Amino acid sequence: MKIVKNEKDLNLKMPVLGSEEYLKIKSPVYGWIVDENFILPFFLDKRLVFTRMVFTNEPIAKKDNLTIENEKKILNEMVEFVRKQKICDFIYKAQSNVVFNTCPEGAECVEWGTYLKDIQMNDEELLMSFHSKHRNVIRKALKEGVEIKVTDNVDVIYENIKETLKRQNSIHYPSKDYLKKLAALKENALFLTAEYKRKIQGSAVIIYDKNRAYYMYGGSIQRPLTGSVNLLQYEAMKILRDKGVKKYDFVGARINPPKNSKYEGIQRFKQRFGAELKEGYAFRYVYKPFKFKMFNLISKLYLKSKGYDYIDPIDSIKGSK
Repeated sequence: MKIVKNEKDLNLKMPVLGSEEYLKIKSPVYGWIVDENFILPFFLDKRLVFTRMVFTNEPIAKKDNLTIENEKKILNEMVEFVRKQKICDFIYKAQSNVVFNTCPEGAECVEWGTYLKDIQMNDEELLMSFHSKHRNVIRKALKEGVEIKVTDNVDVIYENIKETLKRQNSIHYPSKDYLKKLAALKENALFLTAEYKRKIQGSAVIIYDKNRAYYMYGGSIQRPLTGSVNLLQYEAMKILRDKGVKKYDFVGARINPPKNSKYEGIQRFKQRFGAELKEGYAFRYVYKPFKFKMFNLISKLYLKSKGYDYIDPIDSIKGSK
């Protein structure tokens, strides 16, 4: 097992979220953990005296017919490799798009998933694959004259996403600078708005490659015109399909969320596009418990001073059960 720091040395084209172009947006310190079977992209987030490792993609297979046991092996060996090399203080929950098939031994593991939609079909087939409620409001939005536009106006996208997440009392909205860096991915980035009478109703930030598109961020005004955000998703799928993309990933899903919770509502919205739930796991691995505890404490105090609550993402998933 080793760390590779240059994508050219991998001798295998990486998916967009495992590419060097994407990783260097996340952090100046990044790489790929490699063994004989898999490649595992990561970046290091260094803040104050804390260093956390974050994975951006599931283990990428270097050969066919690999099994869950093979994935378990690399994760177990990775944990020990990172420990011996003293690479980080803790392995943080991977990005929301990452769904592991298994977890390393000794990790704090939770169920995690994502909704995937096959988009390789014509316009009518795609629409008919949606739940009738989605179809009806999409047709209504079309009749009302809602327009879906491809845009490079990062400011508009940023304000819409920020407004949405602040309304939900969440601090997890991307910075304007980060969105500009994603937009610079050009052939791998799609920024969309839904507009009604020239007023924005919703927005979407999508990162994609030929295999999969990832709905990374989305926003809406407080009371969007009925069907406008549904139409936004439909048109996004059509645009991406025409670019040769095979699947649309709604990015992140809690397994069996509480009844009538906001998570259940969000996931119902995704599922009604005819998307199938891919089930798996997320995990964290703590090498230095005291530093992990201090990281969480400082994060909570800082965000509390800004009017927000902080909870570690793994604890949040556990607490939603």
